[in-house]
Amino acid sequence: MKLKKHINQRLIVIITAITGVAVIVLTIEFSREGNIPFLVAQRDRLLAAEIAFFGIIIVEVLSRMAIKQFRQREAVQMGVAVRGTLRTISYLVIAIVVVSILSANPTLAISVGAITGIVIGLAAQNIIGNVVAGTILAIMRPIRISDEITVMGNTGIVIEIGVMHTIVDSGERWVLVPNMAMLTNAVQRKKESTDS
Repeated sequence: MKLKKHINQRLIVIITAITGVAVIVLTIEFSREGNIPFLVAQRDRLLAAEIAFFGIIIVEVLSRMAIKQFRQREAVQMGVAVRGTLRTISYLVIAIVVVSILSANPTLAISVGAITGIVIGLAAQNIIGNVVAGTILAIMRPIRISDEITVMGNTGIVIEIGVMHTIVDSGERWVLVPNMAMLTNAVQRKKESTDS
C-alpha cells in the first residue's frame, strides 16, 4: 500500500511536469502565430503564471514525499527541516524565473537573484552545513538514539538527533554537538554486546 502511494506521488510529479511543459510550449507557440490577440498581448504574464502554478504543485508534492521518507526513518524533525529548505530554495528559484520573465531586462533579474542567493548562502553556511549533516545522520544512521558515543571529548548517550545538533547526555549535563562536528570529527561508538 505504501509503495503504491509512493508510486502515485511520483506519477503526479511526472504528469504535472509534462503537463506544465506542454502548456508552456503551447502558450509560446500560439503567441508566435498571432492568431489570438489576447495571448500575444499577455504572453509574458501567462508564462509567469504557468511556471509559478506548476512549479508550486511540483514543489509541494516533492515536499510531501520527502517528509514521508523521513517519517519512515523515524526522523520527522529532520524531514520538516529538509522540507523547509527544499521549499525555500525552490520558491526562490521560481520567483527569480517569474521576475526575469516579467521584467524588461531578464539579465538584471537573474543577476539580482544570483547575488541574493550567494549572500544568503554565505551568511547561512554553518546553518546549512549543520542541516545537511543532520540529514546525512538521519539517512545513513551511523549513530542512533541510545548509542553510547564519545565525540569532541564528551562521552554519553545519544538522546536526540536534531536538525542542527545532536544531544548527548553525559550524566552530569547535556552536550549539544553540532551535526557538522558529528561528521567531521572522530566519533567513538560503544560496541553492542554480542552475548546471548
